[in-house]
Amino acid sequence: MSDLVVYSSEEIQLLRDTYGKGATEQEFALMLQLAKTYDLDPFTRQIWLVKYPGSSAQIFAGRDGYLAIAHKSGQFDGMESGCKRNDDGDLVGWCSVYRKDMSRPFHVEVLLSEYNTKKSLWASKPTTMIVKVAEAQALRKAFSISGLYSPEEFDDAPQQQARQIKDVTPPKQALVCDVCNVALKDDDKLAKIREYSSRDMCQACFMEWYAQQQEGAAE
Repeated sequence: MSDLVVYSSEEIQLLRDTYGKGATEQEFALMLQLAKTYDLDPFTRQIWLVKYPGSSAQIFAGRDGYLAIAHKSGQFDGMESGCKRNDDGDLVGWCSVYRKDMSRPFHVEVLLSEYNTKKSLWASKPTTMIVKVAEAQALRKAFSISGLYSPEEFDDAPQQQARQIKDVTPPKQALVCDVCNVALKDDDKLAKIREYSSRDMCQACFMEWYAQQQEGAAE
């Protein structure tokens, strides 16, 4: 993997231990290659990997990661976003992204009803979340970003991967992560995670959850 990225062997091992648990060498190398291609920093969670039981890994980038790509392009000319109600009363998130080299914006509208899981931040901040989906999709279209999806829009990922993940029946374990179903050890680390989040989560899922809480608190 050293020919793909400029990270030291210690940094690569840290990334693998933190964000690449369960991933194959090829899946982890693909994440590093996408990080290099789009100049995204996995250490600041601009890009990360989630390994689903019995299926291939999914590589994610958040809205801030897409914004980083846009700014580095030199063609980003701002964006506008917000929410509105359609004729059916459904909440619609919308976003328009402008490029300096194009006369018209890239405009995206997404329905809350198509994405709302009614869990976590979707339950407490549905407006914020659906706007983030619209912003991510508009930025991806405007800057030809492929191979990456936001966790908020996971059901809009390639159909084959989505179908594989939904059809997975994870093996029964005495204790598993509430998010990804990976087997857990009932140790001091889990006890601290459980105390802080009131859930059983592996370290990777807890770090993702904690980042979402921090982001939600800042908005």
